[in-house]
Amino acid sequence: MHTGGNQMDQHDDDGFTLIELLLVIVVLAILSVVVVASIGGVTDEAEVSSCKSDATTLITAAEAFFAQRDARVIPSADASPDGYEKTLVAEGFLRTPSRYHDLDSIGHLVAVTGSQCTV
Repeated sequence: MHTGGNQMDQHDDDGFTLIELLLVIVVLAILSVVVVASIGGVTDEAEVSSCKSDATTLITAAEAFFAQRDARVIPSADASPDGYEKTLVAEGFLRTPSRYHDLDSIGHLVAVTGSQCTV
């Protein structure tokens, strides 16, 4: 039986409260900080790995040059700090000069100025 005219059903459908929205935003912010921090650690590990791999590649290229050319020194392509590497690139023993290390004339590693890479 219908009484009371045109009364509408009342629902508590006011959406989210401000507190609930703030709570969701805080949780998302915490999650994003955790993700960014973990990615930063992976990037640092990759940099160290790249540095070590680069050192091994340079030493191998110098040894191959010495063995193939029956030489004891690498001639410098120019007067730049990476001149010995440029010679190895020109001779086909390297693809590109290292960004972490330089070589001296007898194939020893020299750290690039300002590089944080250590082997």
